[in-house]
Amino acid sequence: MKRLHIVGCPRSGTTLLMELLATCFEHDGASAHESSIFEQRSGNGGLYISKQPNDIRQLQHVFYRDESLYIIYMSRDPRAVITSGHAASPGQYFCNYRVWRECDSAAQGYQNHPRFLQLRYEDLVSNPNQVQANITMAYPLLRQRHPFSQYQRFAQASRAAQQAMHGVRPINTASVEKWRAHLPRLAEQYQRYPELPDALVRLGYEADTSWLNTLHNVQGITYPCRYPEQRERLKELEKRLRVYLKSRRYLQEMHGRPD
Repeated sequence: MKRLHIVGCPRSGTTLLMELLATCFEHDGASAHESSIFEQRSGNGGLYISKQPNDIRQLQHVFYRDESLYIIYMSRDPRAVITSGHAASPGQYFCNYRVWRECDSAAQGYQNHPRFLQLRYEDLVSNPNQVQANITMAYPLLRQRHPFSQYQRFAQASRAAQQAMHGVRPINTASVEKWRAHLPRLAEQYQRYPELPDALVRLGYEADTSWLNTLHNVQGITYPCRYPEQRERLKELEKRLRVYLKSRRYLQEMHGRPD
């Protein structure tokens, strides 16, 4: 069984893409919402679709050795990512620039691999059918059922997915510039991570740093965030060990997996 797995920094549109793929392409199984790369695939053959954003930082031991694994990495303007909330976490921001930077850095290591496709959230919401065509071109194993632009007519999203997306509705670009309504949060993150403007230029979100004028005289404010600004060393070491052990088990099970 082949697996198409969606990854990306949290709040980058991975849930939307998951629902689009599961609704608009033929498949033989799909996770209800989030499913780790290390969880067993459901089904007896064909194609299984799943997503777990943070798995972009956990693929290093298995991706190159599993030829049945296909990855789509969702990227998004970091200003939008770090100023995005989540219905399950009221009163706090969901992600920060540290996590976005780690995901972006991990993704760079897989660029140009034929089983790794990077998409931009902004392209997806502005021209969904063209992005769908690009996905099909990159991964010919996919067979279209519906156009992305009409997915809301056919989607059967789980409660968790609907909560993350604030409901199933037509694709639109309303969230692309929402970061402008969160300037104190953005100013605080820029003060903490002064490399942020360079990343925007590198990725083509800005031609230069003149956008920083929007932060002129804006006082940065530290808000609650689901992810800490600093890694905890002991927890990080424990996590790396768990990922390594899970990866070994994944590879062992892979040899007994039917095609």
